[in-house]
Amino acid sequence: MKIQEIIDKIYAFHPSLGEREKETIDGLKIGDTSQECTGIATGIYASVEVIEEAHAAGANLLVVHEPVFYDHFDKEEAKSHNSIAKMKAELCEKYGMVIIRDHDHIHAHRPDGIYYGVMTELGLQAYCKTDLMAPRDPEKFAFLFEFPDEGIPVKELAAQWAKRLGLRNLRLCGNPDTMVKKMAWGGHCLYNSQGEIKKVDEADIDLYVPGECIDWEIAEYFKDARGLGLNKCMLLTGHFNKEELGMKHAVTWIARLVDYKLPVTWCPSHDMYWYLKELD
Repeated sequence: MKIQEIIDKIYAFHPSLGEREKETIDGLKIGDTSQECTGIATGIYASVEVIEEAHAAGANLLVVHEPVFYDHFDKEEAKSHNSIAKMKAELCEKYGMVIIRDHDHIHAHRPDGIYYGVMTELGLQAYCKTDLMAPRDPEKFAFLFEFPDEGIPVKELAAQWAKRLGLRNLRLCGNPDTMVKKMAWGGHCLYNSQGEIKKVDEADIDLYVPGECIDWEIAEYFKDARGLGLNKCMLLTGHFNKEELGMKHAVTWIARLVDYKLPVTWCPSHDMYWYLKELD
């Protein structure tokens, strides 16, 4: 089966973006799609380690969710804008690796293809109180979870997440002894996150999990909540690790698309950061 045939199957599987198809960030990022496909790999992003792992698994098609060459749009010139991008492109050419991005389309599913996959891999679907089939409402949390009885210790949730992703550690801001009855997942909690702070406050959220945040806004809110002795905290997995299990789950539907005739492998990214205490 040619790589282009598989790419066509993947995008045909997803809902249409309508007018947004003209400006989607998805599509081919590098490689010759006329090749015979030897195997498929999925990953949250195409780090050098993920490319190496995909090649070692016999794959020459890598499906990723996030940018490849350090630019949100991965424009053609991004592959030659710096020395590291050039070396990465050369590595792909050496392995005959084709990389496509699947971001806008996989998020367009209802349920959301990434976050439903994360919930499934973490076993959280039963606790989700958000209507997964409804269009995303910017006035509400992306996803809201409620746990029964006295709740779940945040350290237990963090340990589960770290184990499933093979992480060395996670960052927590706020009360480390928080018992979680209400958990909310947010998105890009960046500059001017007053709206998210208001939602957390009004819904009395115990645990908030953003994609990323700025220290002087929502992180400071949770730091002060701890200082005031409140049962509140924020768990920082990092944007890639927060969504990564969605690309692990993608292995299941991609394998079906190719009638299980090709190996489909998840290549985890693990930690992007080192924790210096480990180096002592």
